[in-house]
Amino acid sequence: MAAYYSEEVIQEVVEANDVVEVIADYMTLKRVGSSFKGKCPFHNEKTASFTVSREKQLYHCFGCGVGGNVITFIMEMEKLSFIDALKFLSTRGNVILPEKNNEIEDRQIYEKKQRLYDLHREGANYYFKCLSSSGKALNYLKKRGISTETIKIFGLGYSNENWDSLLTYLKTKGFTMDEMVSSGLVMQSENKRYYDRFRNRLMFPILNPRNQIVGFGGRIMEADDNGPKYLNSPETAIFSKSYELFNLNRSKNHLGNNQLLIVEGYMDVISLYEKGIMNTVASLGTAFTLFHAKILERYASEVIIAFDGDSAGAAATEKAMNILKKSNLNVKILILPQNEDPDSYIQKNGTEDFNMAISKAWTIVEYQLDLLKKSHDLTQTDGRIHFGNQAINILKELETSVEVDYYSKLVANDTGINAATIRREVIRSKNNQEKSIPTVVDFGKTKLMSQKIPKAYEKAQELAIRHCLKSPEMITEFPVDYLTNEFFHHLLTVISEEVRKNGVLDTTHLMNHFEDSEEVQKIVELVMNEEEVSRLDYQDALDIMKRFYKEAQIEELSEQIKKETNNGNEKEVARLTNQLIGIKKMMKENRRH
Repeated sequence: MAAYYSEEVIQEVVEANDVVEVIADYMTLKRVGSSFKGKCPFHNEKTASFTVSREKQLYHCFGCGVGGNVITFIMEMEKLSFIDALKFLSTRGNVILPEKNNEIEDRQIYEKKQRLYDLHREGANYYFKCLSSSGKALNYLKKRGISTETIKIFGLGYSNENWDSLLTYLKTKGFTMDEMVSSGLVMQSENKRYYDRFRNRLMFPILNPRNQIVGFGGRIMEADDNGPKYLNSPETAIFSKSYELFNLNRSKNHLGNNQLLIVEGYMDVISLYEKGIMNTVASLGTAFTLFHAKILERYASEVIIAFDGDSAGAAATEKAMNILKKSNLNVKILILPQNEDPDSYIQKNGTEDFNMAISKAWTIVEYQLDLLKKSHDLTQTDGRIHFGNQAINILKELETSVEVDYYSKLVANDTGINAATIRREVIRSKNNQEKSIPTVVDFGKTKLMSQKIPKAYEKAQELAIRHCLKSPEMITEFPVDYLTNEFFHHLLTVISEEVRKNGVLDTTHLMNHFEDSEEVQKIVELVMNEEEVSRLDYQDALDIMKRFYKEAQIEELSEQIKKETNNGNEKEVARLTNQLIGIKKMMKENRRH
């Protein structure tokens, strides 16, 4: 379950981190009047259009449109979630984040977690020192083509064969037995004896996106070594395999094409990194989860699944693909030769060939059609027909006619069925699935069927909201029912509550109610817009909104009258007709004025 922090706590973190000082750590800012300007870090530009306001504690780029407060800036620059950015800034500003709404308990939890971070850092240092004196481990890495520099970058280490080496070392650093056991690095036997979890293994520190060591993966180096091939840290207060991804802390800074590769093992990641491919992550010995997909959405727009080329890799690929399909990511699959993995493939063929293979990665639909093809005998007529029918079920999930047209031709090539026939069947299947659901514009109680919102009405809503941001005292008279934009409705509700509680509107406090980056940017754009909205402009906007709202009411009443007429309910028809006449009369009088 995600952590939750109150408005007061979030505001305390924001106030402890001046937006100008934080942004100045990342880029050069020059004072221009009461604001600060610089070249936008989020897009290439020659003329500075990135503006930071100390007074409003906001930033906005008038070139690319990004904007927000100190939290959203750190989210974007450090590629962190809202909660992680809050933690990042709380550390910077020396603010302790509560966990239990109890000051003493919160401090104890905070200190326990800090001790676990410290313990893991000391453990990594110890394993790293052990590696330098282990000929076996160093020879293994050398054979795998891993350089000394890469060993240092990843902080690789070695756990020796002794049962209590780490335990003894951590004792000298002042850690208690309870702390060691809670870290998962030390275990307790049934007869109450303590021993190291990891022994005789190559060690891979696992870091979270904030570059804190939260766990370890240990790999055996020879087939006859005891235990499973990979052994990971258990779940602890600072580590969960369902959330963490190996190397995400580094790869998030190497997304020039906004693309991430997902591989199966630590050595795949490190071997690819050694060859210059740095945008790679691996799940931690567990199945790929929905949480992993959501985390990846924060950093990339496209992911490429690059699992092993054996049957187990194919099964893992299908599972990960089905999860990633539900995300907003563009998903592709790298097809490797049988019994090859990314590590072995790049070692044999080099970086250029590997990048070429990435450029030819299949789409999900191509991969699904290929799997389907393998389960049918396309030399037989019934095999081709059955394949064609099942392929239509795959293609009906496509969103655009261009995609349908392209893949219909692929299926036609494999089956000999006319591409136009396949396309027609896909469209018919889509139509049956969707059942022509009408578009509904929702005003709350009033709904407008099958009509798009005119641009003039959208602009009117935005202008009215901008006026309320500059003149929050107008909130009490704002006709909320006129709004069709769900975000504006939420924003107006929050503004109203802020004004009711505090008497004034604090825009920095307002931002704390929104975690979605697009919503935050929209608020910043509204607040930073210096174009004046007069009372007359505001009234004109309300008139436009009112007219559209009344038209929606007329359409809804007309539909209700038809329905009640068919039902023979004359009394209800009369009542609804009177309402309809009243609204039309009001609109006519308004037009005259």
